[in-house]
Amino acid sequence: MSFQFAPAVVRLGTIFRMPRPVVSLRVSEAWDFERFKVPLRDGDHCSGHSRQGVDIHLEGQIGSHDGALRLSEQEMFETLEGLRAGLDVGSDDEKYELFLYLDDDSETYRKFKRCSSVRLDYDLSNPHLFTYSAVIHAEDPIIYDSAPGA
Repeated sequence: MSFQFAPAVVRLGTIFRMPRPVVSLRVSEAWDFERFKVPLRDGDHCSGHSRQGVDIHLEGQIGSHDGALRLSEQEMFETLEGLRAGLDVGSDDEKYELFLYLDDDSETYRKFKRCSSVRLDYDLSNPHLFTYSAVIHAEDPIIYDSAPGA
């Protein structure tokens, strides 16, 4: 398959695909700049634009993982434990790549580099389908099209 949405965390050659379905993935981009205003004069002047890192807001459900259905609470909880471990960052060396599109067969890749987790929320109250929400920060705002580790 060519261009197919497949969010995954990749760190040191290990791929952790996000539990499916992923119902929402939003990217927030922002720019820094200086704004100058002259008193009693209409308008202003902005200069020095530069991109900040980006925040990725991801929401999903633990219905399947790596193509296998997660039907019991135990299976969903085990997948959740994997998600927690996959998103954990304890130092700069543990930052990861967040792939939006990852297909080795067609060499289709789109990713953010130098990612770290900001927040992970999960709801265990529905025994039939756990839900989760993650906020991931990418220090580098560029979307790369290279393979894992490149």
